Amino acid sequence: MSKAGRMAASNVLLLKRSGDKRQEQALQEAFKRADLDGSGKLSVEECIKILQKYNVETTQEEINNLIEIAEKSGDRCLTMADLMGEPPQSQSQIKADMLDKAEKAFSIIDRNHDGYITKSELLQSTKKLSEAQINAVFTRNDKDGDGKLSKEEFTQMMCKEKR
Repeated sequence: MSKAGRMAASNVLLLKRSGDKRQEQALQEAFKRADLDGSGKLSVEECIKILQKYNVETTQEEINNLIEIAEKSGDRCLTMADLMGEPPQSQSQIKADMLDKAEKAFSIIDRNHDGYITKSELLQSTKKLSEAQINAVFTRNDKDGDGKLSKEEFTQMMCKEKR
C-alpha cells in the first residue's frame, strides 16, 4: 500500500478520535441504515456511500486501504468497530464485562447488603417488571428454592447467553 493510501485510510480511522459525539452518533446511525441485511457488516460500496453522505470525501481505493488496515475478520467487510478504530473484544473480555456489570447490578439491587436479592428488593429496583414477571424470574433462577437470589444465582442469570 502506498504512503498516501495509508494516510488516507488512517484519516478515516481518526474520524472518531477527532470528531465530536454528534458526528460519531450520526456515523453510527448511518451505519445502521446502510446495513440493510442487519449483518453488522458493510461492503466497500456501502462504506463509500455512508462516508460520502456525511461529507467524508473518500475513494474506493481509500476504503480498500482502510479495510486492509482496519478489518479484522478477513471477509473484506467492515464492522462498526472496524470503522471507528475500536479493537475487537475477545470472548473472555466480553464475559468479564458481563460479570462486572452483573456484580454491580447485584450490589445496587441488594439494598440491605445481606448478600441476597429478595422479590421485594427486585420489585423496588425496577419499574419495568411486574410482580408476575419477578415471580417468574425467581421460579427460573432460584436454584436452591430459598425464595431469594444469591449473588451466584443472580450472576448466572445475568450472564446466560441470549437465545
